[in-house]
Amino acid sequence: MKIPDQSTLYDGVEDRPTLHGNACSACGRVYFPPLAIGCEKCGAPETDLRPESIAASGTVYSLAQIHLHRGKAPVPFTIAEIQLDAGPLIRATLAPAADHVRIGDRVSAEWAVVRTEDNGDELVEPVFTASPAAAVTTNGAPS
Repeated sequence: MKIPDQSTLYDGVEDRPTLHGNACSACGRVYFPPLAIGCEKCGAPETDLRPESIAASGTVYSLAQIHLHRGKAPVPFTIAEIQLDAGPLIRATLAPAADHVRIGDRVSAEWAVVRTEDNGDELVEPVFTASPAAAVTTNGAPS
């Protein structure tokens, strides 16, 4: 397994992805991707931002299915905005098998092979899928 160039954004050693962000030691605000300009919430300087490991789990805020893409990713695929449990709102790809995921569902990241290099190395990135205990309807009742 090989992590692409964005390896500073997540940890490829663990079984499940962990995101590398930072947090303000003055107010506690968590950022992903990490900021290098100081805290946007309280104005604390960059020196007050400390590295933070962020669990790649949260709630789907919005979804968009992509049908036309100039990159090498096969279409269609789905991009989700995910409100991480730690606070940041991120955009991420849903796993192909996660086509049943809806707004409000709980999701967590898993590793997916995005490409195999000529030398056989597999490049992996985190993709999000429904969390095991995420089967709830919009009224909050178990489905």
